Amino acid sequence: SGDCRTNENSSRMKSEQLIKDLLKQEESGQLEFKEVVRKDTIGKTICGFLNNQGGQLLVGVSDKKEVVGVKDATKWQKELQQYLIKELVPKAPIMVSIENYKEKQLLLIKVWEGSKQPYIFNGSIYYRRNDTTVQASSKEISSLIHKRQETEVHWERQACLGVELSD
Repeated sequence: SGDCRTNENSSRMKSEQLIKDLLKQEESGQLEFKEVVRKDTIGKTICGFLNNQGGQLLVGVSDKKEVVGVKDATKWQKELQQYLIKELVPKAPIMVSIENYKEKQLLLIKVWEGSKQPYIFNGSIYYRRNDTTVQASSKEISSLIHKRQETEVHWERQACLGVELSD
């Protein structure tokens, strides 16, 4: 059982270090702090990250970077994971993890840039502009659609000259 405890301590230390590194940074296009769990606000922010370059949302931290923690983190982790997967269209890979920092539990929500932009949350398309989440302008929506069309030209749909069916 000694191994198990060492493993737990090691993952706790990694968690502490991860949070410490995030707290050193300012809010940006890829990082946002939220003090409390508000599903609609979190949904907008995650949608904005998906429509931009991805990002991380740390819940349980005030704007002044005071770590307040999240009560019932385990319950919220499951609930947020299901909520975001259900409410964001099209479906996107979303990671919600519980991170421990100085005896408090925080929620870290991570997403990468979405491959099927534009993503929609609650009937609107959100976008990250610097360190804020906004409803995307028609110009931003147009560029997201254009980017998606470019990435959807897959190799298997390309013309292949000089190749016979038997090849």
